[in-house]
Amino acid sequence: MLQVDGVTVAFGGIRALMDVNIDVEGNRITGLIGPNGAGKTTLFNVITGLQRPRSGRVLLDGVDVTGKGPRTRAKLGMGRTFQRLEVFGSLTALENVLVAVENRGGMGRAARQRATDLLGRVDLARMAGVQADVLPTGQARLLELARALACEPKVLLLDEPFSGLDANESARLGDLLESLTSEGLAILLVEHDMEMVMRLCTRIHVLSFGSIIAAGTPGEIKADAAVQEAYLGAPVGAGSGS
Repeated sequence: MLQVDGVTVAFGGIRALMDVNIDVEGNRITGLIGPNGAGKTTLFNVITGLQRPRSGRVLLDGVDVTGKGPRTRAKLGMGRTFQRLEVFGSLTALENVLVAVENRGGMGRAARQRATDLLGRVDLARMAGVQADVLPTGQARLLELARALACEPKVLLLDEPFSGLDANESARLGDLLESLTSEGLAILLVEHDMEMVMRLCTRIHVLSFGSIIAAGTPGEIKADAAVQEAYLGAPVGAGSGS
């Protein structure tokens, strides 16, 4: 559903990404992990059209979108949440989602009902009338997810969605993401919570200093000596993993 082919990004003389290749299948959650500064957010920016690569291609459902902007990619079925929260603080939770629904052509009562249903999907129905900038961080992240889903994506890129969530919220979000993939959605997940990554992802790519150093199943990644040295440090469950 999503293919990144040979992407290189340079800022002046510094190469942030070097010949990166990843693939994201439908009906699956694919992980992208690595230490801080590895280039994960830069890669997300390339995939979503916020950063032009020096070389390489991005294909969405077989269509080369490398030269297309973020709005066009969104219309073609690409959605995203951000590491740094990006909600409309002066709008209510319902209005935040309604903006996205209307951007997809929804109107009137049907659009409002769609936005209400999406808030319910992420367990925020009770917060519909609350202004977004007073929501706790965990709930604001769920609001971002509801707004992304309103764009009816084929591929959803999630940048640290579990950050700020407690254990119960994380478990519920994990269940929700699994249910979304069962409906056909492809998810690319950047996350430092290794317990959730290993539970949810069927395939994981590991990025370090701008290069992919490993790709495989959770079991293969946990056993990879290069990954242990660059990022994990200790077996999952033995420490924080960040």
